[in-house]
Amino acid sequence: MNWIPKIFRRGKLYDDLSEEIRLHIEERKEQLVGEGLSPKEAEREARRAFGNQTLVEERSRAVWQWPALESMWSDMRFAVRQLRRSPGFTVAAVVTLALAIGSNAMVFSIMNAFLLRPLNVPRAQSLFALFRPDGDSGESYPDYLDLRDRTHSFDGLVAYDVLTAGLDTGDSPSRAWVEEASGNYFDAMGLQPYLRPILPRLR
Repeated sequence: MNWIPKIFRRGKLYDDLSEEIRLHIEERKEQLVGEGLSPKEAEREARRAFGNQTLVEERSRAVWQWPALESMWSDMRFAVRQLRRSPGFTVAAVVTLALAIGSNAMVFSIMNAFLLRPLNVPRAQSLFALFRPDGDSGESYPDYLDLRDRTHSFDGLVAYDVLTAGLDTGDSPSRAWVEEASGNYFDAMGLQPYLRPILPRLR
């Protein structure tokens, strides 16, 4: 983990690197002056022999950098600057993201409730749905009664349907999704309703 302290003293490391390169070039220049070249020619030759100083510094500094992380941070700063320059675009982008994230969260919540999570009933793994071979899932109520009374493969058989109804709360009626079920619905599911309606049981 010796790279952690280097993150906070990279400025000094960069300065030390530049100083080392400068001293190296100066040392080579002095050698060339001693061989008979003029100071100007010696400096030019020393720099030519050393190569591209900027490129050498960049490659050497890469040892103390996280290229991917720093590139991401640079992109984020650039994006923030661009968004600050265009408030209208920023508002549109934020609203679009909020709507997209909200709709995705709602779809996932629905899928999680109905598809991913098991039903919150006792012995959910023993529940089955019956369908007609032709793909029609509808059953008449007399057919349901015959199946319920004559089947020996299930502990209980219920009938239900999902439909819309008008809900009047005293203000103005509104549309609501309701589930219409046979009277033995809660008994077959192994649930205890909070309120049990006092209605005549159908056969």
